[in-house]
Amino acid sequence: MQIYIGNLPTKVGDAELKAMFEPFGKVTAATVGRDKKTEESQGYGFVEMPVKSEARAAIDALRGKEMEGKPLRVKALKPGDAFGQHAHNMHDSTKPMGGGFNAGKQPRGTGAIRRGGQRGS
Repeated sequence: MQIYIGNLPTKVGDAELKAMFEPFGKVTAATVGRDKKTEESQGYGFVEMPVKSEARAAIDALRGKEMEGKPLRVKALKPGDAFGQHAHNMHDSTKPMGGGFNAGKQPRGTGAIRRGGQRGS
């Protein structure tokens, strides 16, 4: 299960993020990123835990925990979530990051086009 962590202090690195989740179970990957658009360089991270029950326990325990006066934002990512793809790209160092969360995704058409233009029948 992939987990998103927001509002991370700037001092937290990959190893510290992994150590934060390890008391709850096995962590297969932990990666920290920085938002370069803000002056404070607010951090975010992605953690991958293979056992869902352990991941849920970590999410429940760490959601809202204060670090440097700011509450952590912790949430589970769904497989098709744009953040999930970004997390996958961050964990897989063999792939280039490329243009953001929607990189490589095809745009979806409207419902009318997919159904051949027939609505309400």
